Amino acid sequence: MTLPSLIANHRNQELQTRFRKAYSTLWNIHMRMISDYNGVYENFIQKDLAANNTDLVNKKYEYIDIFKKYLSGGKMCTFSNSYLSCSGKSVIVKYKTYTGNKEAELKADIVADRAIITSDGMSFFFGSTQFRNARIYIDTNGNAKGPNRLGFDVFAFDINNNDKIIFPKNIGSGSGGAYEDDEELGGTVGAVNVCSIKEKANRYNGFGCSEYALADKSPDNPNISYWKNLPK
Repeated sequence: MTLPSLIANHRNQELQTRFRKAYSTLWNIHMRMISDYNGVYENFIQKDLAANNTDLVNKKYEYIDIFKKYLSGGKMCTFSNSYLSCSGKSVIVKYKTYTGNKEAELKADIVADRAIITSDGMSFFFGSTQFRNARIYIDTNGNAKGPNRLGFDVFAFDINNNDKIIFPKNIGSGSGGAYEDDEELGGTVGAVNVCSIKEKANRYNGFGCSEYALADKSPDNPNISYWKNLPK
């Protein structure tokens, strides 16, 4: 095995370990909140966020503030205009898609003035558009470390109306911004929450990778390992 292969394997093993820890952290917090507040969805999410619904906005902020209390040493930051700021410091964030050749469609889909940074380097973002109110994003090792790619160290999960943590559903006619700035496909309505090496032009490519990462099965070939076959 060549040195580059050894380095890649070590990186992928580390990313898998961080993913498992992040998922476990999310799961434990969610279960504790269900117990402590007699449910999460009905109390804090209810339905997709309406921009003019002040009550739902306040509920979302309350949810994030409570979520932080379950993270020992967690810090509240902001995420705005590609900057993740905390304690007066700002680090530019350019998250890439699963295939790494596009900037991911993320900034418009999250709460800009609420992000949580944990003491061990994870970052939690929370969905805040009409179709993302039940969404939680996790950067498993923080934006300063990288690789800052969907399906590598950035993953998405949803909370359904039965208070289950579920994988984002792949919607085939989800967004006209999926292929933004693409010369051939620009303006075409594209799928969201996809995960495939075949979706190089799609800016949502990677939001659907959580399911495959947890099962350790490649989205393009279920007979091989997800983590041992990440795209270059």
